[in-house]
Amino acid sequence: MTAEIEQDDDSAGAPRRVRRLIPASVIGRVLAVFALILLIIVLFIWIQRKPIANGYIQRALAKRGVTARYHIADLGISTQRLTNVVIGNPNHPDLVADWVEVGTHVSLNGVSVQAIRAGHVRIRGKLVNGKLSLGEIDRLMPPSTGKPFALPTIDADIQDARMHLETPYGTVGLKLTGSGELDDGFSGVLAAVTSKLTVAGCSFDRASAKLRIAVSDTQPLIKGPLGAQQIRCGNVALDHPALQVNALLNGALDRWKGQAGLNVRTMESAAGRAQSLSGAVHFNGGPERTTGTVDLNGQSFATKSASGGVFALDGNYTAGSAGNSFDGTVAAHNAQLAPAMMASFIRVLHGTQGTPVGPLAAKLGSAALRAARDADLNAQLAVDMNSRIVAVSRLNLTAASGAQVAISGNQGARYRWSDGALTLNGLVSTSGGGLPETAIRLAQEAPDGAVTGTAIMRPYQAGSARLALTPVRFSAGGGDSTRISTQVTLSGPLGNGAVDRISMPVDARWNGAGRLDINRGCAPLTFRKLAVSGLVLDPAKLLVCPQSGALLTVQKGRMRGGAQIAAPQLSGHIGSTPLTLAAKGSEFRFADNGFHLADVAARLGSADSMTRLDIGSLDGKIQGGSVGGSFADSAGQIGNVPLLMSKAAGDWKLINGALTLDGGLQIADAQTDSPRFKPLVSDDFHLKLVSSDITAGGTLKTPQRGALVTKVAITHDLATGTGHADLDVPGISFKTDGLQPDDVTPLTYGVIANVDGTVSGQGHIAWNAKGVTSNGDFKTTGTNLAAAFGTVTGLSTTVHFTDLLGMVSSPDEVATVAEVNPGIAVENGVVHYSLPGDQRVKVAGAQWPFAGGQLVLEPTLLDFHAHQERHMTFRVSALDAAQFLQQFDFDNLNATGTFDGILPMVFDDNGGRIVDGHLESQGGGTLAYVGSVSQKDLGTWGNMAFQALKSLKYRNLNITMNGPLSGEMVTRVRFGGVKQGKGTKSNFLLKRLTKLPIVFNVTIRAPFRQLIDSVRSYYDPTTMMQQNLPALIEAEKAKDEKNAAESKTAPDASVQPPESRNMP
Repeated sequence: MTAEIEQDDDSAGAPRRVRRLIPASVIGRVLAVFALILLIIVLFIWIQRKPIANGYIQRALAKRGVTARYHIADLGISTQRLTNVVIGNPNHPDLVADWVEVGTHVSLNGVSVQAIRAGHVRIRGKLVNGKLSLGEIDRLMPPSTGKPFALPTIDADIQDARMHLETPYGTVGLKLTGSGELDDGFSGVLAAVTSKLTVAGCSFDRASAKLRIAVSDTQPLIKGPLGAQQIRCGNVALDHPALQVNALLNGALDRWKGQAGLNVRTMESAAGRAQSLSGAVHFNGGPERTTGTVDLNGQSFATKSASGGVFALDGNYTAGSAGNSFDGTVAAHNAQLAPAMMASFIRVLHGTQGTPVGPLAAKLGSAALRAARDADLNAQLAVDMNSRIVAVSRLNLTAASGAQVAISGNQGARYRWSDGALTLNGLVSTSGGGLPETAIRLAQEAPDGAVTGTAIMRPYQAGSARLALTPVRFSAGGGDSTRISTQVTLSGPLGNGAVDRISMPVDARWNGAGRLDINRGCAPLTFRKLAVSGLVLDPAKLLVCPQSGALLTVQKGRMRGGAQIAAPQLSGHIGSTPLTLAAKGSEFRFADNGFHLADVAARLGSADSMTRLDIGSLDGKIQGGSVGGSFADSAGQIGNVPLLMSKAAGDWKLINGALTLDGGLQIADAQTDSPRFKPLVSDDFHLKLVSSDITAGGTLKTPQRGALVTKVAITHDLATGTGHADLDVPGISFKTDGLQPDDVTPLTYGVIANVDGTVSGQGHIAWNAKGVTSNGDFKTTGTNLAAAFGTVTGLSTTVHFTDLLGMVSSPDEVATVAEVNPGIAVENGVVHYSLPGDQRVKVAGAQWPFAGGQLVLEPTLLDFHAHQERHMTFRVSALDAAQFLQQFDFDNLNATGTFDGILPMVFDDNGGRIVDGHLESQGGGTLAYVGSVSQKDLGTWGNMAFQALKSLKYRNLNITMNGPLSGEMVTRVRFGGVKQGKGTKSNFLLKRLTKLPIVFNVTIRAPFRQLIDSVRSYYDPTTMMQQNLPALIEAEKAKDEKNAAESKTAPDASVQPPESRNMP
């Protein structure tokens, strides 16, 4: 018996079944055919006998339509011998034999054949519709008796019988040699060879067989090898397959039993390759049903999905027309999965790096990889070829790593390869080797029905990461109806921090095509602690909703999706610093571990030293051990630092417990009701928070001009609420056409303007639980400015602030002024002052040398609050009139005399003004005009008056001033005791006049800056005579008449009216 592989037409990948290449019945029939052919020929010839045989045989052959040639060599009673026998078309004979000899026995019952012998016999046959046809020899065959086939009792001796057999599958050459009783004692060799056979889609290349046949008690025993160079069925190819057959048939040749040893060098298919197949097949049965055992082994195998070493197939099979099946075990040793099979799985796990699941995924991935590298597999397998079902009722996978995967119970997994239907029933468990310990019970009533079950997993831990699941319930149907529900509790690292017992219910959906959606609806999330990069959050409960579609989607090894949390409120600490966080909304993306928060309100530190950060938009990503991103539209305040930050935008990072912010912002005075400086901006501000220590700094500039104001460096300890800020002002340059103090501070508005100079210095601000202190030193040199009382030139001073924020200085600061010009320039002044705070300046005193005397500013307190009046009182002492006139270029006037006086001034929003200013001469003096004036210029009377009054002596002179410095000043000049001085002319009239007690009252209404010019015009006799002398003479005449009438009764009286007319 031999075997061939036949491919089932329904599926190229289905198991193959064993068929007989040369059935036992064919072998028996071949023997019978040889014997029967010879017997018929011999009997036919014998009956006719030699004398009459030839004609009779020819007629009999012709009657049957058989063409034959032969020679009767011997025709005896017991022996008949024919030579050169040819039957059929001579050109293509159906049989050729060199000689044939038949032994017969004659008895009362007739003639019987007892022996047959033949030399070289060549027969041509065909297999048509499953029946053997021998051409014209078929016409010599006796009709069937209907009795079961049985080997005849004939002694056969066949030296060399060969058949050329043509079949629909290919051409086969057969050769038979042997001798002995055909039904008991025959021994011979049957050989078969073919270049190629194609049977049921399977091709046999250069197949051959050499079978030894021994018949005992009507039962043939067949032994020998069968093999081929290659057998190919569909995409399955066997290289050099070989069978060693040992089969025993019954007398009817319809039952057999025995075994066959199998060896295959290689077996290849689209699925993979197996090396060195060997084993044994035992069989017992008949055409309808043959049963037996299979014990096959291979040295190695390799497929697209797996490879391994020794593998084995061991079990029972049934084959035949009633059906084909197998039930046994499949085992593989040193099996390993192909890397490509693990790639997508590992890719999914790799995507969890940096998340709390990361260590668990790494452990699971490592365990799976180690288990996949070397494992032993043993499975209980059942195959039913009729129903095309393969079932795995038990599977045990034991890896060298210690990992174990098992399927047991009920029907297990059943797969129908004709339509791909799969049913799952049983228990799947995993354990050992780093795998989670799980037990999954599966139930499915029908292939198209839902798979339901429950999975129980012990808490899975890897380092600090731990995953716990409540019993996982699932139901898997068609489409995306697979649902998985459980409660997940997870602990693990997050960046360089950790999350402790974060928990939420999970409702997952699997679409059966590689996509997993988790939580399509909102679910509560709780955690006991969350820490990342030094940030630690207290226990919280949040409602987490999917951002779009699902909270988390896993597909093709990638994660996407996101979470939304409405109005989260969290508390915790950074280092030892308390922290509260609130936001109007937040989003988290799983694809890149990114997040976005809107309107964040962060509070750090204790209530008495709170650091506030209000962030309009905060974006970030968790990457490795860091968290970072960008922020915009932000504001805040660091502890007790009296600075407000706003319009902040830039980048931030949280790594190894250190929070850094870099970007631009605006800084303003925290004293918002009355700010001490205007908002400044910085485009290089840097803030860093490590544990509870904050360091910050940057360059502050004016927002419009971008002028550098100061460099600030801030440190703050959130734990203690202490810190300090250092201000470095390298030099603020003020220009009349550029930056002005009121661009920096509102305190100078209305006080000074048109500043041209530089201010530099350093300031220091410190704060703690008790309060804020500050100090600093600032200076300016040679600065020019305009003040309410006039222009200031060459102002130089250094100020030491004992309270910089309060603008409080040391008690005695000194400023030098090259010139002050409130209308009358005074030079080289020294001012002693201090800043008591509250926008006030305390002047201890100031003095200037002035026209041989001194101009002294009396002590005063100047309040620079808005709408406040500032009072300044200047005192003039020992002013020399001659120097005064010389200082102001009165070239045509000479004067003598010394003056003292006081000039009270008031400054407010409308500017400065003099209130009751008063100057008074000490002991009289002179006024003289030294210019040249002709009679032609003045006329007769004018010349007479000029000659008389061009030099005057006065006994007293008073000047009173009232009015604004920038508007119309009212100055009243009064001098009396006037007499002629040196160089004047006298006559009768002038002598009379000089005896009168003359008093001059002059009122000047003019801007303060025009005052000196007005005074010059009054002291110019030419102008005074032209305007006043005629009226004075007329007045004198009237006065004389009146005085003559009243001289006896009235005292001397002034002849001048109380006040002359207004002068322009």
